Formats: sequence, structure tokens, C-alpha cells
Amino acid sequence: MKAIIDEYTTDIFLNDKEIKEFCKIGQGADTCIWLLCGSKGFECCCLNKPYDLLERWRKGETVARRDGCDKVKNFNSGNQDKREVEF
Repeated sequence: MKAIIDEYTTDIFLNDKEIKEFCKIGQGADTCIWLLCGSKGFECCCLNKPYDLLERWRKGETVARRDGCDKVKNFNSGNQDKREVEF
């Protein structure tokens, strides 16, 4: 995974293997709710949860139900000197 650390956010980008291994794309309820796809490709928004998606997830209105993975939850962007880091 690659993290791009900004002053207020940390964006995490994944390759195809990581999407299958950590996000479990296509696995229904076991798929991570925080996997998004945008103009820059697949991105994990676990550290920057969008409010609307968070509310839908809390209400049980999403097919994906898993709340992140240990790899992302244990990543500490505050300890990184670099602005872009592989982890």
C-alpha cells in the first residue's frame, strides 16, 4: 500500500493484489466498506471516512460491512517523515 500524507489527510492507494487480500473486493458483507474507486484508482478511505458513507454503513444500508483492516488501522501516519510511504 502507498500512503500519501498531507497536512490534514492520509490517502491510501492499493494495487490489485492488496485489494483482493485486504479489502476482499466482491466478497459481499466481508468486503471493506472503505474501499473506493475514483479518478486516481482504488483508494482506502478508512482514515478519512466520508460522512455520508459512514452514516449509510451505520444504518446497515450497505452490502459491504467490514470496518477496515488491521494493516490500515495500525498505520500511524504521524510518525512518518516522508510525505509518500509504502507500508
